[in-house]
Amino acid sequence: MKKPIKYIFLIFGIGLFIACTKDFIEKDIKNDKVTIIAPVDNLSTPNNTITFWWDALEGAEKYNLQIVKPSFDSISQLLVDTNITGDKFVYVFTPGKYQWRIKAINGGGSTVYTTRSLKIDTTSNLQYVQVNPVAPIANFKTNSKTVVFSWNALLAANSYNLIISDLNGQIASFNTSNTSYQYTFTNTGVFSWKIQAQNSFSYSQFSTLRYLKIDQTAPSIPILNLPANNSLIVQDSMYLKWTRGSNDVMYDSLFISTDSFSSQIRNISVSAKLIQINSISPGLSTNNFYFWRLKSIDSAGNISNYSNIRKFKLIP
Repeated sequence: MKKPIKYIFLIFGIGLFIACTKDFIEKDIKNDKVTIIAPVDNLSTPNNTITFWWDALEGAEKYNLQIVKPSFDSISQLLVDTNITGDKFVYVFTPGKYQWRIKAINGGGSTVYTTRSLKIDTTSNLQYVQVNPVAPIANFKTNSKTVVFSWNALLAANSYNLIISDLNGQIASFNTSNTSYQYTFTNTGVFSWKIQAQNSFSYSQFSTLRYLKIDQTAPSIPILNLPANNSLIVQDSMYLKWTRGSNDVMYDSLFISTDSFSSQIRNISVSAKLIQINSISPGLSTNNFYFWRLKSIDSAGNISNYSNIRKFKLIP
């Protein structure tokens, strides 16, 4: 009874081995070729964003894609050499001539490369490019109603269209051949701007919206906390502390005087809401009275009125 069971296990093991061996055999793809869908060979386009797309090859595990400038016979720059498991790859080019090639790979080998040529020509057609804004920076804040807008030039552009809007819609539109434009707003608030290039037969895409805020409201007056007025304090162990009345304060200007501000001996910018007395450089002398007050400055450059004045005397 044991012998037939032994044969059964032997036959089962041989079958399992054959099945597993069959799974490990890679499909031979050496004589195959990757079929390219896009872009077509020798494509010349003003669109600088190219999607490379090919048919999936049976038996392929991945694909090796290479892009060079200007050609594989005369390489000045290797731009891409990457392995991809899918059937698409996107790359953003600068103007110029390029070649690219692709092959399929598996554990048993690879196909030959399929090579194509490509030309990116954005020198005249502006349709697929954008103007790069320079200033003001995104989310810029200012207390001036006069703002200078600027952007990088495009060689093919004859002029530029500047559009300025508030939260309710467009408020101004200008066409200029320059790469900057000064505009004076009539109101404060939040505004957006965008720029577009044009020539005799084409328009660029508008740049991404940038926002700016014109704010002419001064921050609230800071409130002095410590030390109490007319305090006698030890220089090495005491801070000047205060509270800001507004949330948008970037820093405070601390003023120190010996004569109730007929003149002043210090003007220090402080980002925190306190400062150690012995860090006020050069150091203050003991056995002298000092007066101090503050102004707050916000991110738009607005300045508060002075705080009240307190005085203290340093003791040894």
